[in-house]
Formats: sequence, structure tokens, C-alpha cells
Amino acid sequence: MIRRLFGALGIATLVAIPAFAQAKPGVAISPFFGVTIPMQDLLLRPGLVAGVDQEKQSVLGVVGGRISVGLSPRIELEAELGYGTSGLKISTLSSPSGTDVKLLTMSGRIAYRVKPVIEPFWLTVQAGVGAVNRKFSENSGLPSAIGNKTNVGGVIGTTLGFRATDRLAVVIGVDAFVYNASFDVAATGSQPAGTTQSLTQTDLRLSLGVRVPLLGL
Repeated sequence: MIRRLFGALGIATLVAIPAFAQAKPGVAISPFFGVTIPMQDLLLRPGLVAGVDQEKQSVLGVVGGRISVGLSPRIELEAELGYGTSGLKISTLSSPSGTDVKLLTMSGRIAYRVKPVIEPFWLTVQAGVGAVNRKFSENSGLPSAIGNKTNVGGVIGTTLGFRATDRLAVVIGVDAFVYNASFDVAATGSQPAGTTQSLTQTDLRLSLGVRVPLLGL
């Protein structure tokens, strides 16, 4: 699935670049790494007790990249992928639940530069649509009773950039993915099959990366 998603992003980029290559400030890529902090409980399985048995994804390290296509000195279109992995824990105990989660985030955004990128530092705010895919497995590597799922919602963020050289900048990002999440679960032990309660999620991501221009500034 990850290969297909990266392939789709590559095709979308090839389509977008000819249309916008002449728009300022051009095209840039921004690889990054960081951490994602889930702010709410992720799931409550059928047959378990609210307030006691909720599970939450642990803080996870994330790597990824962003492609920016300039429409004007102030406006850009952005496409982004991020990937990370961590475990689930019982929220009330802060203890592992025995389930590992691979998380893939995808987003498309419109970015507005509060300060232009040509200055020594700049500030950008972004908003758009984000998707969060989770793939579950047991710590032993066996398939999990929780079904894999992609949840779609909104994403907002801000990026602070510092020009290091004429062609390279350091960027610091803060993003929030907001969406509702529920998952299909198989029967396991005394727990029945069903669907977990739909819970609103806010995943806060802090990232550090570099911006490398391909065309234009």
C-alpha cells in the first residue's frame, strides 16, 4: 500500500509541475523528521469499559517529505507524506496493550506565506485535507484483531523557515491532523467482534527539516 501511495504522489507531482513551473516562487521539496503526539484516546473495543479500557497510540517518531508548488510569491500548493510506528497503550495504566501500529499520513494543503520566502526567515500557515492510515499487528508480528483503516479529516499547520544559504533553508513545522477514527475488530477472548467507538482525534506533529528548491526560489 505504501508503494502505491508514494507512486500516486509522484504521478500527481509530475502532473502539477508542468502546470505551475512558471509560477513564482517555483517548486521545492522539504524532507523532514519529527514526532507525532496523539492527544486523545484512539479506540474503545466492544465489550470493554469506557473510562477504563481505552487505548491510545504512543508518541511516535515520524519521517516524511513535502512537495511545494508556487502559485505566487505568497501562495503555494503542498502535498505531503509522513510515516512512523509505535505501540498502543492502555490509557489509564500507561502500559503497552500488545499491539503495534504503523501510521502513514497524507495531506494536500494551500499555504499562505505571512512573510515571503526571499527574506532571511519566513512564516507560512497551511490548511487542507489530511488522511491517516493505520496498520495494526501484534508485538509477535501476527495480524491484529483490529482492522486496518484510513480516516480522513482536516489538517492545519504553520512552518517557520530560516535561510541557511542561497539555495537551502531550515524549516520547523507544527501540524495538527483532526479527524474521527473508528475501527472494525474481530472477536478475541471474551471481547466480541464489532466496531470501536468513533472518537475525535487530534494528532500534533512537530518536525524539523530542510527546504531544497528545484525550480525558482
